[in-house]
Amino acid sequence: MSEERPSHPRGYPVFRPHWEERPTRLLEQQFESEEELNWVRVAKHNDCVIAAYAIAPLDRFNYKIRMLVVDERYRGEGLGRWLLLHALGLIESKGGQFVHANWGCRTPLLEAVGFERGEENKYRIKLERE
Repeated sequence: MSEERPSHPRGYPVFRPHWEERPTRLLEQQFESEEELNWVRVAKHNDCVIAAYAIAPLDRFNYKIRMLVVDERYRGEGLGRWLLLHALGLIESKGGQFVHANWGCRTPLLEAVGFERGEENKYRIKLERE
């Protein structure tokens, strides 16, 4: 297997994980059912999960990005931004119009893609259909 990394973050495959690939350690979350994985996506390199995000529907039009984590060995390559945009695309495909994130601190990554910061570092973006 090649250890060479893709030249662009989109070179890492992103998909719904199989049960045996669930990112329990990376997201610091236990998964109780396959259904929970419908709201999780992982990025892999050489068959290893290197990044993941989890979203949750709040109602028909509002979704929350619960978590987005990139393994520290893969940070600084744009992978977090790519996964965030991937999450927004998934949410939009499900009919979401508003996306919320409350990660407990100021997050320049969210601001860089258009999220607006509110009180207590709560973020929100309105998705615009093209």
